[in-house]
Amino acid sequence: MMRLPLIALCSLIAGTSHAFFQYPPNRNVREEVESKAFRVLPRSENHVFAIDGDFFKPVFVSPGNLDYYREDFYHGNGYWLDLRGEFEPVGNLILNLKTTLTQGTTSNGPTFNALVIPRLGLTYRQNGFLGLQWETRLGDIDRQTLGTGIFIEMRETAGGYISARDGDFDARVFVDGTGSFTLDGGVLALEARYRDGLVGATVMMVEKDVGYRPPQFTGTVFSKGDLGDGFGYRVEAGGNERSYAALAGLAFDAEWERFQFHLSPQFRHYGRKLFGDLAGAVSQTYVGYDQNDKPFTSALNIFAYGDNVDAVSSRANVEYRFNRFYGVYVRSELFSFNFKDRSDVSGIFYRAGFRFFPFRDREDEFGILIGNQYLIASTLGDGGRTISPPNQPDFENKPLFMQQTYWMVHFSVKL
Repeated sequence: MMRLPLIALCSLIAGTSHAFFQYPPNRNVREEVESKAFRVLPRSENHVFAIDGDFFKPVFVSPGNLDYYREDFYHGNGYWLDLRGEFEPVGNLILNLKTTLTQGTTSNGPTFNALVIPRLGLTYRQNGFLGLQWETRLGDIDRQTLGTGIFIEMRETAGGYISARDGDFDARVFVDGTGSFTLDGGVLALEARYRDGLVGATVMMVEKDVGYRPPQFTGTVFSKGDLGDGFGYRVEAGGNERSYAALAGLAFDAEWERFQFHLSPQFRHYGRKLFGDLAGAVSQTYVGYDQNDKPFTSALNIFAYGDNVDAVSSRANVEYRFNRFYGVYVRSELFSFNFKDRSDVSGIFYRAGFRFFPFRDREDEFGILIGNQYLIASTLGDGGRTISPPNQPDFENKPLFMQQTYWMVHFSVKL
């Protein structure tokens, strides 16, 4: 824990807000489109559409094993296009369809590894039953965070949920049918909150008949909120019969004329055998290009190395806009995972680049960046090379990102 002040201080010199392709959610598309006048696709009272895409070309710096990078899914001249539609055939019934067209590279042919990834979500809302506001969703339930993210954080989830709200109180039950930690088994979770998380509690039930033999029930209490003047916080603590976990984090956001700044230091603790033998047996079920906005310091990435750990980290982002058309940014995350039972893991991820917005009153951009936070879409394991396109689970234990320096040029478009 003594490293936290140093990490927070060092992080002040690096970061960025939303430079790079942003994850487009598969819900509330109408509200998003109507709030951004540059969205130009046809829409009516019953349907609305949006397209978000990125065309990219990375170039690796001193890659070492060139054969390895030739096989990487995202190694160049690729694209990622999210086509989103929201349909409301009758009141309170909403159908969301998000279809991803992607090709990590054209180097091996014009259609090599080209993929279509469909995601369908159905939402039904009912107000007044038992005096509550209800919402039910099935299929793709988008990114899920349980509590403040001590266990499940920004996790793409397929399954379903039902939520109910009464004034300042709300509760939801969600099921992750694809496994929040590995592909083996499912997760049932309950979350109850007051005033959107000022006070809250969670209970998570994990299937016991899975390879890593977790405790069936794990619970937490949490709090998150706005402290004013750009400051916010999140805290969470809990555990099960085997061990306990804790999270404490701060966030600071500020804007001074052409500068935007964000800083978020945090501390996490995970006890020994908290989830049985999960440590060292993590599987990444989704390695999409739209994962690049995720933090490295999360439960899954930590468990890929081990448990019984104190983890300190800090994300920091800064952006400077010269004018409406040009800007520069730096984005970073420093981390130190201090394990009791194995060697420590520490490092820094960063991206720094130049942004050019060619069209007035639009968010399309050309960019060039240098960074070292790279998706593990391919790795060399003990059994040889494994390639992990985003539509296939990767059963080889590893975190979501690796440190590999690269340059990239890209063009992001929104329609």
